[in-house]
Amino acid sequence: MKADLTDTPHRSRTPAPEAAVALITCGEPETKILLLRRVHDERDPWSGHYAFPGGRRDDGDDTIYQTCVREVFEETGIVLDDNSLQRICAPSLAGRNVKAPMLVQPYVFRLSGRPAVRVEPAEIDSHVWLSLKSFKQLDKHRMIEVLPGMRRPVFPMNDYYVWGFTYGLLCRLFGVDSDRVAGGAL
Repeated sequence: MKADLTDTPHRSRTPAPEAAVALITCGEPETKILLLRRVHDERDPWSGHYAFPGGRRDDGDDTIYQTCVREVFEETGIVLDDNSLQRICAPSLAGRNVKAPMLVQPYVFRLSGRPAVRVEPAEIDSHVWLSLKSFKQLDKHRMIEVLPGMRRPVFPMNDYYVWGFTYGLLCRLFGVDSDRVAGGAL
């Protein structure tokens, strides 16, 4: 596995991540990133949201990396391996906006071609390949009220949008200045 030296090292006092996600990229001819649309479920704080494949650690997972690979396979049918791992990111807090905070370990994978995706219908409604070129165009981003009284920058997708943890991680990893969206400097 390859660590990105620009990320903050994991310190022993830092709590262990409870979940892991995979940013799966491929180029055909431009770079695209796999996003999943979660099913609508009133018990799920991320119900209906666009998210990266991944999920919570199970007791059977020896490492958080194994959690990531297992969850991706369960949700999409995609088999990831160490050869496609490009970057291990610093763990990030997700779920603050929906009052369900958890520490998540992101991994970036690069696949040579776009794999077939078989979504798990109990958890995933659909999938989409987001164009990185399109995401980097700030004029396509919007500032909207995502929850009552909560305005956030978003990237519109189909009949919804990418926001929160997924949006913030995409911005950080791919150099998109979300403050320019928030500040109205478009």
